[in-house]
Amino acid sequence: MKVRAVFFSVLFALCVFVNPLLAHEMAIGFSPYQDSRQAETQVRQVLQFLTDNIEPGQSALVFDAYHLRTLGVFAVPDNSSYRHPKAKVQANAKTIAALFVFAKQAGLPPGGQEPAMQSALRWPQALRFVGQNYPPKAQAHLILLGSPLFDDPAEQGFSMRHGRIPGDGHLMNERAKSPYGIKGQETLLAKWHVHLGFPGESWKQDDHHAFYVQRFWTLHVEGQGGQLSTFTSDLPTLFERVRTNAAAPTHQFKAERTDKQEMIQLRPPTVKQTAIYERPVSTVPLAADALRQASNVEVGITWDCGGCDLDLYGQHAPGAPVLWFLNMQTPEGQYFKDLTSSPRASNGYETLAYRSPVDLKSMLLAVNFYNGHSPGGVKGELRIALNGQTYAKAFQIAAQGGNGGVGRQETLSSRRAINANWIVIDPMEVLGLQTAQAAVREP
Repeated sequence: MKVRAVFFSVLFALCVFVNPLLAHEMAIGFSPYQDSRQAETQVRQVLQFLTDNIEPGQSALVFDAYHLRTLGVFAVPDNSSYRHPKAKVQANAKTIAALFVFAKQAGLPPGGQEPAMQSALRWPQALRFVGQNYPPKAQAHLILLGSPLFDDPAEQGFSMRHGRIPGDGHLMNERAKSPYGIKGQETLLAKWHVHLGFPGESWKQDDHHAFYVQRFWTLHVEGQGGQLSTFTSDLPTLFERVRTNAAAPTHQFKAERTDKQEMIQLRPPTVKQTAIYERPVSTVPLAADALRQASNVEVGITWDCGGCDLDLYGQHAPGAPVLWFLNMQTPEGQYFKDLTSSPRASNGYETLAYRSPVDLKSMLLAVNFYNGHSPGGVKGELRIALNGQTYAKAFQIAAQGGNGGVGRQETLSSRRAINANWIVIDPMEVLGLQTAQAAVREP
């Protein structure tokens, strides 16, 4: 009898503590890159929530959402005697201890081979970690506590620091091409409701920046079959939305159909004055000496096709680095997109801002019709601002469809348009100092 009793005791333990590992009602990811006191407070808040809301027979995975390491499972045995908070705590003593050890070892990011972002998470990897290893049987909640900006030293070209947002083209690619790639993962997060809670809001430049961060992660999660249900800095609000199974907010976000894998640089805080596209156009002639050492030069393009994507290229002198969407910073200037002025929901007008004096007579300005369709070609306007004045000139690209940048190298090296998707514009013509001859196009 004694042997039989021991057998059933072991069997009961296996049912209680092994089965919940197969599927969880909840998964909670923490960042190891935060002040240890903040981490301890976060752990206490989470444990209070779990103790109050995990019912007998339910479980929650807790894990390091940067290193993708399981910290434990908060599981309540399927027995009514475990409804009392004290019983739940006793049943999960090992996991609770592991969480407090994790909090004690947490620390602010040191940089170098570690992320520079406080409360860093590896968002895409954390979603895959949970989606691949813990598919839920029914609706489940994934809570991620940390910064919404992805910053991984191993993926420096994809960092979201300094106001950079992944373009929608990343969503159309596979993981091998981009850490944000989700092609082939359309059901990975099925039944998962994702909740992002970030401590403080020092990560965002402004509300406009925060809007586009939330927009991208909403599309990223939905593209994998899940829902981004919460995006907030207020943890009590987050926990309440989880507790009540609150529906994801309605939105009108729609991913742009493009394979263009770019990191969009939003207009930086240092360029927060009225956008070049909104300034009055000047007819005041420029002095000749203002051309060779022009200061605070900005160049921008707008176009009339809402479904088209045009790219601006700027080279301040022959042989100098070219500013464009894959080379957004040079010693002389910066490339960014003005999403505030643009009517487009997922892309913006392209702008170049030069910090160093520019010789406008030597500058190359080129525009490519990259993506989209427009019968009759695309009409647009190029603007140049300097010395407090803004000048504009209309242009037209003859091609009726984008070509993905084909002819880029030849156009930039020869300084003339190599096919009908390109146009090269002489700054002197924009400034009204030269007759129309510079917009060279060849079929």
